[in-house]
Amino acid sequence: MSKMAENMEWENEAPQLAKLKKANPFTVPSNYFEELNERIHQSLFIDALKKSKQTGFSAPENYFENLESQITTRISLEQFKDGNQEGFAVPSGYFEKLSRNIAAQTTGNKKVIKLWHRPLFKYAAAACLVISTTTGWFANEYYQNKQLRKTELAKEQMLYDIDEGTIMEYMQEAQNVKTVSFTDTEMENYILDNFSTSDLSNNL
Repeated sequence: MSKMAENMEWENEAPQLAKLKKANPFTVPSNYFEELNERIHQSLFIDALKKSKQTGFSAPENYFENLESQITTRISLEQFKDGNQEGFAVPSGYFEKLSRNIAAQTTGNKKVIKLWHRPLFKYAAAACLVISTTTGWFANEYYQNKQLRKTELAKEQMLYDIDEGTIMEYMQEAQNVKTVSFTDTEMENYILDNFSTSDLSNNL
């Protein structure tokens, strides 16, 4: 029995089922697979907490013994903040003398170190010069090779676009001799040597 006959048979036996749209009845919630890894880790963490015997809460060592002194210290600090007392003081005339003290400390004997006379600086400068020169040379070579390749591709494309009949006519007119057999390389070199790009494009 063919496949079509089998389909017709069950469609006749179950017309309501045949009317249903062919669609996948199973759906996945939005971002299910993106959030699956995180949900698995959360479930494992919660299970581990349930199995753990620890209560989850602990107090620092000697917390209740030191609680009273901590409370009194906090109250004293709050009272100190509310008062007009200043917690820090500077010596008298500090800011007036500050600029003079800084100037006195900076105008002492200065030791000048010339970097150029250090061997390490010389080697570093020479290495930078060599690297920059080499990089520039390689970049120039790459650019020249790329331009040369573009020119060669353009010439090859131009030769492929020329009709063979046109090439033969130009060769007969230029030589005024009977047609002779040429290789493809000779024909390409002859065209490139004797005709400009505008001549070739006008005669296509």
